[in-house]
Amino acid sequence: MKKLEENLNFYRKILILTAAAYLIFAAVYKFTAGVSDPMSLAERLISTLVFLLTFVLSYKSEWLRKNIAGVTFLLSLLAIFQLFYYTYLQNFTVELAILIIFVTAVFNLIFNLNLLKFMSVLLLVLVMIFSLYFSDSGQIITPLYFSSYLMITALSFYVSYSIEQSQNRIAKNVEELREQYQFQKTLADVSSRLVNLGLDNFNFKINEALKVLGEFFGIDRSYIFKISEDKKTMSNKFEWTAPGIKSQKDRLQNLDTEKFNWWFERLNNRETIVIENVEELEAKAAPEKEILREQDVSSLVVMPILIGEDLYGFFGFDLVDSELNFSQPVLNQLKIFTDVITTAISKHLDNLKIRELSYYDSLTGLYNRRFFEVELARLDSKRQLPISILMADLNGLKIINDSYGHKMGDQMLKKAAEILKSSLREEDILARQGGDEFIILLPQTDKKTSMEIIQRIKEKTGRIDGLELPLSIAVGQATKFSPKEDIVEVIKAADNQMYENKLSESRSSKSNIVQGLINVLDTKSSETKEHALRMTKLAFDFGEKLGLTESDQNRLSLLATLHDIGKINISERILNKADKLTDQEWEIMKKHTEQGYKIASSSEEFASVAEEIFSHHENWDGSGYPRQLKKKEIPYLARIISLIDAYDVMTYERPYSKAMSEEETIKEIKKCSGTQFDPELAAKFIEMLR
Repeated sequence: MKKLEENLNFYRKILILTAAAYLIFAAVYKFTAGVSDPMSLAERLISTLVFLLTFVLSYKSEWLRKNIAGVTFLLSLLAIFQLFYYTYLQNFTVELAILIIFVTAVFNLIFNLNLLKFMSVLLLVLVMIFSLYFSDSGQIITPLYFSSYLMITALSFYVSYSIEQSQNRIAKNVEELREQYQFQKTLADVSSRLVNLGLDNFNFKINEALKVLGEFFGIDRSYIFKISEDKKTMSNKFEWTAPGIKSQKDRLQNLDTEKFNWWFERLNNRETIVIENVEELEAKAAPEKEILREQDVSSLVVMPILIGEDLYGFFGFDLVDSELNFSQPVLNQLKIFTDVITTAISKHLDNLKIRELSYYDSLTGLYNRRFFEVELARLDSKRQLPISILMADLNGLKIINDSYGHKMGDQMLKKAAEILKSSLREEDILARQGGDEFIILLPQTDKKTSMEIIQRIKEKTGRIDGLELPLSIAVGQATKFSPKEDIVEVIKAADNQMYENKLSESRSSKSNIVQGLINVLDTKSSETKEHALRMTKLAFDFGEKLGLTESDQNRLSLLATLHDIGKINISERILNKADKLTDQEWEIMKKHTEQGYKIASSSEEFASVAEEIFSHHENWDGSGYPRQLKKKEIPYLARIISLIDAYDVMTYERPYSKAMSEEETIKEIKKCSGTQFDPELAAKFIEMLR
């Protein structure tokens, strides 16, 4: 900065002295007898004003400040041309030729030759040579004599230029080597600090690394933000600030990520964000601009932290009082440093996971069986008596997994874990045994108190906000009163009681879950409930017509209710689509029979119609799905419900079809008799309708 200001002042002096020279020579010509000024007053004033205006603008224009050397050089050359022009007009003399050559040489020395300046001087030399050669002067020897001097001068300029360029290249290479050495040394320093990174010194080591980065790159503030697991908030976890720069860490906690869409759009695209001037941020980045202003940030670089494919957080590097001007090579160096730190963070997270896996269940966050066994050995003592054991099991997990998939099952397990944990005391030990089983150790707890805890658990189950299905937990209890009792036998007793309770609760629990599935399906497709009710009534009437037994009548009624239960996992977009389904959508839709079979099979109460649910879209001629059964291979009740289902679909308007009249529907059933429908059942169904 200081050197740049010195250069500016040097060239400003040349400009002001040249302007003064024009005026001084005007005065000399005016007050010298017998000598006339070859330049008009107007031209002399204009030339003076050009140099003065350039002098003034060098304080105002950023472009002119950066290019002051070149501009001053060109103006000076114009002045030399002007001098030569008026000298030639006034009868060229050897003395003035020497003066011109001398001035040209001086200007080249002043302006440290580069290629542009050299070509300009060469042009000047050529003009002078041709002017001398073609002049009207009779002194032909003199022009040639000075032409040779001019050529020698040009050659010397070229040699000077070559030497200077060579020196500049050497100096540049030396500087690059020095910078590269410093970079490698600093990188090695950061890497060595992070080699012995442990769980106990992680924070200290990361802060040290940020300090080294900040000092090496001349940054005012370097920091790391971590994004929460749900991606909704972000917090400043590590920060280093240069002396005199205010820390912002405390005020940058739990910020709403949704507020900074511009920022995260780029980070999620793995972009490096370079903001050279905060004030020039686009309108979309208004929230980002506001928060950066509050921190007095002028410019910054932000780099994403990727752990695997996940956006863990980001690095930030701020400048407070100046604008950022990082070249691409410097940004590349910064990226190398951040990659080293990112690797260290990734290793730290792996170490945390290893520790958590040792004692924690990855799904629920509860203690695992290994930790429970350690605590059981520690607390199984006379001092802790009486010790109660609770065994808990989530009812209906299989039907939930079969209906919604394991993602929903996992959600139910997590909610069950929350309920159990919230029902216990601080000193109680809760662990997940595996699958849908939990075990609870209650030290210094008698049977009465443990039963009160079970009651609290029961009160929190059932219909729960945020869950589509009811949640039910079977719990068993046993208590150890004497040191002579084996704690393993106590656990077995609690497990046996839990199993007995599970058997008694299972039927109603599964029934509630299936009813919950039906209710959820109703909300996804508005016609489902009405469709099932109409089919149930029609099934009863047709069953009587066919002379079904009471048992088959009940099964047919249940089948009418549950036949489409497998659609629970099909999106509303497909269920309610008005247009024709695509091939891919149709394949998804056809899977509902198999899915319905799995759901019904999961419950003893509904298993009796599972095969019929699986087969209710099979056709008499074998063209149906999913197994292409034909004729009497298709279960009898499935053939009946197929007719009833088709009739209801045709006679009531759907998103994808208009309702048909009774006569049109009967005509269509006749047409499909023997292909889609059992011909004997189709004939009796038409007979019933008429």
